[in-house]
Amino acid sequence: NKVSLNVFHTIQIIKERQNWLTEYLEELDFPKLEFVGKFSVNDNYKVIVNDIRKVLNIENDWASRYNNWEQALDFITNQIEDAGIIVTYNGVVGSNTHRVIDVKECRGFVLVDERAPFLFINSADAKAAQMFTLIHELAHVWLGKSAGFDMDKMLPADDPVEVLCDKVAAELLVPEVYFLKKWETTQDFKYLSKIFKVSPIVTARRALDLNLITRSQFFSFYNHYIEEYKSKRERLGSGGDFYATAKKRVSLRFAAFVNNAVKDNQLLYRDAYRLTNMKGDTYNKFITEFLY
Repeated sequence: NKVSLNVFHTIQIIKERQNWLTEYLEELDFPKLEFVGKFSVNDNYKVIVNDIRKVLNIENDWASRYNNWEQALDFITNQIEDAGIIVTYNGVVGSNTHRVIDVKECRGFVLVDERAPFLFINSADAKAAQMFTLIHELAHVWLGKSAGFDMDKMLPADDPVEVLCDKVAAELLVPEVYFLKKWETTQDFKYLSKIFKVSPIVTARRALDLNLITRSQFFSFYNHYIEEYKSKRERLGSGGDFYATAKKRVSLRFAAFVNNAVKDNQLLYRDAYRLTNMKGDTYNKFITEFLY
C-alpha cells in the first residue's frame, strides 16, 4: 500500500506536532487518557459506542439537533477535542495550496498516543463523508491502533479492526434503533442523511447492513449518487476565509498548548511558527483572534 509523498509529508507534520505535544504534556504531568486502547477487537461494538458517547458527553440523537453537517461536525469536533484528542482538518500539505491531498489516497488517519492522540481528516472530502471518517478514526483511539482510512466504495477492508471501526462509526452516527424507526416513515436516503448528518451513502450502507435493501440496490444508489456528486462538485469550486481554515488545520486545542509554551518560555516563536505552519504576523493574528 504505497503512500504518496503528499500523504507521507502530512503524516510527518502531524507526527512532529504529536512528538512535541506529548513531551510537553509529560513535563506538565498531564495524566494519560484512560480511554486510549481501552477496548480490543474482540469487544462488542455497541459497548464501545456507549463508552465513546459517555466520554464525548453526547446523546443518541445528538446530530439531529443541528441544521446542517457543518454545525454537526463543528459540535462533535469540539467534544472530541475537549476529551483530549487533537483534530486536524486539511486538504493540502501544511499550508501549501499547490499540494492537494487526494481523497482517493487518504480520507483521514489517526496517530494513537496515550496523552495526545491526533486525528487527521482530509477536508477536500465532502463534509458528510468527513463525519464518517472522523468517527471511524476516533474508534481506532479506543482500540489503541493507529491507521489510515480510504474506504473504497464505503465497503470495509477485511481487516477485523477496520470492520469494527466501521461498525462503531455507523452505530454512533446512525443508531440502529433510531434508524429503524425513521425507516418506517421514509426510505429516502437523502432525507435520512439530513437527519443523521452523514452522507447518503452511509445511510444506504446502514440499510444494507440491517438487511433493509439488497446489495444490488445499494450499488445502484451508490453509483448514481457518486456521478451526481461529481458533476455538482465541478460546478461549485471552493474558497474560504484563511483564518477559519487555519483554525481547522491547526486545531484550537493544539494552538492553545503552543501559545502557553511560548508564553512560559518553553518554546521559541520560530518553533511555534513551524509547528503551526504559520509565519510571524499571521501566527500573531491567529492567536489574538482565536485564543483571546
